[in-house]
Amino acid sequence: MAKMKKSVTGTSPVWQVCTYAVLLLVVLVAVFPAIWMLSTSIKLPTEQYDIPPQIIPDTPTISNYVNVLTNSKMYLAFINSVIITACVVAVTLFISILAGYGLSRYKFKGHGVLKIALLFGQMIPSVVIIIPLYFLVAKTGLLDTHFSLILADLALTIPMGVIMLSSFFETVPKELEEAAKIDGCTGMGALFRVVLPIAKPGLISVAIYTYIHAWEEFLFALNLSTSTRTRTLPIAIHMFAGEFSVDWGSTMAASAVVAFPVLLIFLSCNKYFVKGMADGAVKG
Repeated sequence: MAKMKKSVTGTSPVWQVCTYAVLLLVVLVAVFPAIWMLSTSIKLPTEQYDIPPQIIPDTPTISNYVNVLTNSKMYLAFINSVIITACVVAVTLFISILAGYGLSRYKFKGHGVLKIALLFGQMIPSVVIIIPLYFLVAKTGLLDTHFSLILADLALTIPMGVIMLSSFFETVPKELEEAAKIDGCTGMGALFRVVLPIAKPGLISVAIYTYIHAWEEFLFALNLSTSTRTRTLPIAIHMFAGEFSVDWGSTMAASAVVAFPVLLIFLSCNKYFVKGMADGAVKG
């Protein structure tokens, strides 16, 4: 009877305590780098090398943030990141909506092969394609331009956006579109007036995924931008590292400034992101 009761009520208290302890340890390991980043960003240079290290400094300061926010190169890098990210998100959403809808509604020869090819492309790491991509961009005269950085990001964000939205559109009943067409809607009208409002969580998921990728992209920006004219925020952080020393306070403050918009947007749209990822995976 006791064994039956244990199987019904769940695991033993000891097992639950161990489980929560392991989960807490995983959370601490994941969160500690962010805590250390914020801690170092408000430390004076003399406190950054204290032994033992302190999480909460004795004399907190915002001088590192002032140094970052008043730096003209950081301001220009911020503008570049905003331009590139906005363009990548807009183009990715536009193409992913049309292509994802087509893949979900029209079954044609090679339909499955195309979806597998899109998924296979996501398995290739960026470091593998950066060398041929660099020579291609250099040969076409697009090196050190916003256009080359936007194209490089789109090559990675569009396939994933198409996969996510096509899976999400398959969960939307076709009867809703047919009813709209009976009422006089065209195919595109049914898409934009009926399907997209229902697919709002999926659209937000793709937008957040694309935004995070474009905002924090490092490898393409490092190799395809050769001047401050197109340098983005992740690359601009490097300017606080000298040949023989690193300004850790300003580096961590700059990292916090770069991470803050991502954290803010993710927290404000978290429920849509989780719902979109879960719903899109139903038939993906």
